[in-house]
Amino acid sequence: MLFPLASTRDPFGEMRGLLRQMDDVFRDADRPLLGLGAGNQAWPQLDLRDEGDELVLRADVPGLTDKDISIDATAQGFTIRGEKKVGVPEGYTTHRQERGSMRFARSISLPSKVDLEAVRASVKDGVLTIRAAKQAEERPKQITVKAS
Repeated sequence: MLFPLASTRDPFGEMRGLLRQMDDVFRDADRPLLGLGAGNQAWPQLDLRDEGDELVLRADVPGLTDKDISIDATAQGFTIRGEKKVGVPEGYTTHRQERGSMRFARSISLPSKVDLEAVRASVKDGVLTIRAAKQAEERPKQITVKAS
């Protein structure tokens, strides 16, 4: 039985291809997810809690200020939009820039209707907080139980 002395396979070429694929996967791992990203997580990540008479939404918006964020509200949901522009001040030079400008929009449906006149929003330490009072018919009502 004869064995060829040289193979047509290039194991180093295959390894270079694998390294290129890994580079593609990890290239943007340190950037924030905008829209749908890894694991189908939307950005910004948020929590929505029902606190009885009001709904409280908290979203992570690192580096954004009140001037960078806008909120559209309906009785059934919110749309949060934001934009952060990163630029170089006039007369200066950038030697390295890893932080880029970003823009996002995220809509979320609410589990109950809210009173639009009683929606408050604030941002502090990179966390956006929206507090929305439920409409009167959506609020839980305490029922008194009487002995008979």
